[in-house]
Amino acid sequence: MRIVFFVFIMCFYLGLSAQQNTTGEIPPSGIDLQGAAFNEKADAEYMISGVPAYLWRYGCGPTALGMVLGYYDIQGYSDIFPGDASTQTVLVNQNIASSANYNDYCLPLDYYPDLLPDLSELPAGDEHSNNSIADFMFTSRSYYSNYYGWSWGSDIAGAFNNYLAYISSYSGSCNTQYLTSFSFAAFMNEMNGNRPMMALVDTDGDGYTDHFITLMGYRQQSGVNYYGCYQTWDQTVHWYEWKEIIPGQPWGIYCVYTFELIPLSIEDNSSHHLSVFPDPASTEIFVDTPGANVSVYDISGAQILSGITGDAGRVDVSALSSGMYFIRIISENGEKSGKFIVE
Repeated sequence: MRIVFFVFIMCFYLGLSAQQNTTGEIPPSGIDLQGAAFNEKADAEYMISGVPAYLWRYGCGPTALGMVLGYYDIQGYSDIFPGDASTQTVLVNQNIASSANYNDYCLPLDYYPDLLPDLSELPAGDEHSNNSIADFMFTSRSYYSNYYGWSWGSDIAGAFNNYLAYISSYSGSCNTQYLTSFSFAAFMNEMNGNRPMMALVDTDGDGYTDHFITLMGYRQQSGVNYYGCYQTWDQTVHWYEWKEIIPGQPWGIYCVYTFELIPLSIEDNSSHHLSVFPDPASTEIFVDTPGANVSVYDISGAQILSGITGDAGRVDVSALSSGMYFIRIISENGEKSGKFIVE
């Protein structure tokens, strides 16, 4: 009995410790590509409108993150992708994974278990400068033990932040969440707030992670919770049960990634500009919207304060150290952003 229990624990641990995708452009044989089908009205359902459906581009990781960023580009953060991000144009493809990324890191094409060295290996300097999401995610780089199209889940946040810094004046935050502490209610809240997410999942139910997907909706049906996703293998929304990764659970979730963007150049969108006074401030600031949800971020994009604006739109900033900060409020009239300095 102890031996069986030990083997179970080891398998469970190994499944949780795997943080890499292992899939490619063609879906693995035998997995459930269609997901759940529904004939009855949902008990609850919501889909974020306008999330673009991109197909696999040299890795599911950069493609899935590309869909999240493409959504924000469409919503007004127009410097994220050049041109129209609502469809997968040549320019969108180049920013997901450039031709230089393919030549330097995808080639020579390698597949498990035969890892072939590419230009990510030493000496440094013979590779191109990072210019796409896949570059900042270290996708396909043999130096990081990534085969063609593979990425590590621990590199998602860095790719998000560094690509934004490379391509635009925007900043944001990406947080990794595990289902042990991130509930379906929390997921519903992200979807209702129109914030698409990513997930690292186990498509075949063997207990090991293998694929990144984009999350853009939820559904509750007969007591069962479902997530809606783009898989990167087609442009159809697929529904799977909201379940944690465990052997025997197809499309089980290892972790999810939440994203939030704040504008660094508020002047680029004056209709959403928030006036803040006094500026510079010392212990408090005032905005023109009392009773609104407020979030304050530092220059790295990390959220450091949240709450509700008080009477006359007061926000207590006495706990903040000197420096520049960004503020965002959400009210029944919409969303506004601004910046201020604490002396």
